[in-house]
Amino acid sequence: MSRKSHLHISNVCFILPFKSTVPPEAPVTTKPTTQDRLMDAAEQLFAEHGFDDVSIRDLAAAADVNVAAVNYHFQGKENLYHEVIRRRFAAQRDRTKASLRAAMADSGERPALNAIIHAIVESYLQGALDQDGGARIMAAIAREMHTNYDTRHLLVFKEMIAPIFATFSEAMLEARPDLTRKDTNWLIASIVGQIHHFIMRRVRFDSLPADHEAREFMEHAFPLLAGPMDEYIERVTTHITRFSTAGIDGMHPEVIS
Repeated sequence: MSRKSHLHISNVCFILPFKSTVPPEAPVTTKPTTQDRLMDAAEQLFAEHGFDDVSIRDLAAAADVNVAAVNYHFQGKENLYHEVIRRRFAAQRDRTKASLRAAMADSGERPALNAIIHAIVESYLQGALDQDGGARIMAAIAREMHTNYDTRHLLVFKEMIAPIFATFSEAMLEARPDLTRKDTNWLIASIVGQIHHFIMRRVRFDSLPADHEAREFMEHAFPLLAGPMDEYIERVTTHITRFSTAGIDGMHPEVIS
């Protein structure tokens, strides 16, 4: 065979499809660990029934594990509750703080108030509504904290709520130095109340059957509820941002020196 023919045949190898004789590897599937199964079961049961009305036996049965597994892996029901909260909200807490800091940095020397409010509202809504079950467990924690507050809820406040509250307050004070910390406490409570309202309204709507009379009434009054989730989050974020910014500017007119 000539050198020219050899080159021609070699080139064919790059044109014809190559068929491997090695069988493809089967996809790797990771079985949930016992800890994951317990936390999944605990999140659902705590959300539906509350901490006090869920027993260790209930948790073990729902996770299909031995009763002793709760104490072995979590040293009791209360620590399991704490880990459920950490797993669900630690990443959300960090994302929200990062969003606030980014909004402050992007606004230059003095952050814009509407950018600060937009950042926290959007992050909060995405964390609750984009994550499966996020709003459900959030509502359960809020219910427990308002009706049966005890030391186990200090974790929720100290590790999840207080850091966001502090960062939000500092950001608002940088945007509006004329405000006081007492002002920001009231304003943040108002903004968070609006966020919770729109979260629970969407969760309630989605939980109803398509032909339910209440769902039809809700959709007639507020058609956005039936739209895509990303559109809902975007438009609610815009509304709360504009409403809150205008309210703050109206209540606390900024004096330009």
